[in-house]
Amino acid sequence: MRLYTTLLLGLLTGCATSASSSKTEAPAEGDAAAQPASTPEPKADIEALSKRELAPLTRQQVSAPDGSFTAEVEAAAAPTFQEQQGVLVLSVPLGTRSPMTCFVYSEPLDAGGAIYRLMEMAGQRTDIQRARTTEVRLIGDSPAVYAEALYLADTPRGKAAGLAKMMVHTHDQVPLVCTHDEMGYSESFLRISSGLAGSIKSAAEKPQAPRYSEFSVIRVQGHPVGFEKRVTRDASGGAKLTEVEMSLFFPRSQKEMVVQDTVSTELSDKDGRLVARDYARATNGELDIQMSLEQVKGREYHYEGKHSGKDLNGNFTSPDELLSELGSARVVREQLLSGKKKELTIQIYSPSANPAAPIPQVLRKEAGARELTAEMASLKVSLTVDAQGLAEKVTMPVGSMQMVQERVSVSGTP
Repeated sequence: MRLYTTLLLGLLTGCATSASSSKTEAPAEGDAAAQPASTPEPKADIEALSKRELAPLTRQQVSAPDGSFTAEVEAAAAPTFQEQQGVLVLSVPLGTRSPMTCFVYSEPLDAGGAIYRLMEMAGQRTDIQRARTTEVRLIGDSPAVYAEALYLADTPRGKAAGLAKMMVHTHDQVPLVCTHDEMGYSESFLRISSGLAGSIKSAAEKPQAPRYSEFSVIRVQGHPVGFEKRVTRDASGGAKLTEVEMSLFFPRSQKEMVVQDTVSTELSDKDGRLVARDYARATNGELDIQMSLEQVKGREYHYEGKHSGKDLNGNFTSPDELLSELGSARVVREQLLSGKKKELTIQIYSPSANPAAPIPQVLRKEAGARELTAEMASLKVSLTVDAQGLAEKVTMPVGSMQMVQERVSVSGTP
């Protein structure tokens, strides 16, 4: 089960959710997506083969056998469906040696866990030389992450190279994983898989649109390494429910990535004070943090959950009002952007930093009209905020480099 599903149900019922040991679904080890091409490309032709691309192909209509969705996709011949281990598999002929294979799931996916599992399975059969994300974008209302693994495989003629390309689209109703295992065609795969994902029409009723949504891409040295999707919905009595989905892909080495999926749901009152928060984080597909926070009365809160394998349960009293993200934005807007103050300290709850107590965050107005710095413990980040006080751009140090999270899409009013 996707982290988000568990958390949202827990918050709306007012109960702490139990930790789940289930991993993100991905193709089983016997599936085509997990296997290298049967005859990887000869070493002598690698440079030329890696530059191959496809001209636009004829768009073909596809319809799920059970009628659950329709779509269209570029293809050299009619795409076909089959079912493998309860997963619907779409094979798309491209006119090359290998088809594009797409897996359609009945349960939501975490992007990081899915990419990690695909890389893990590819590494079981090959010697991966380079593993990396190549693109992060929003398709429709859902994030899509693209990655590739350049590998060497043993053949009767010796070592030969292959390139496994992957896409995970975390569509709420039709989650999709596509792969293509053949040297070259990187831009073609991106174009064709994106077109497929963007054309999907689910037969299920479309969920109500949130009052506000934003999507940010995270980069290190200009290279995409993750995303954050944030939506806000109305709740009773003027309260607001904010849901945040984030996936990060940190390069551990040229051959390996560490991935994290984080989901947070936050309920705030009409003034932006924190009423409840659920938070879960999975690293390499394994749940390592799951915390629930609920307001008892005033500034007193109860926390419960698991953190790094330890059960936690207790209460704390915040030294000042504990603010939600929307509450923090309101204070920034009213105090810093207005010029009333140049510095202020707010209390926030960050389960990854301290699951059992609030953390003070110092915010300072800088020279630019909407430029701030934020300090929390030893971490110092630079912020550019919008007129509402919400972050448009966040820059933070990662070792000797900088990680930049920048908003690329926004709709509605927070």
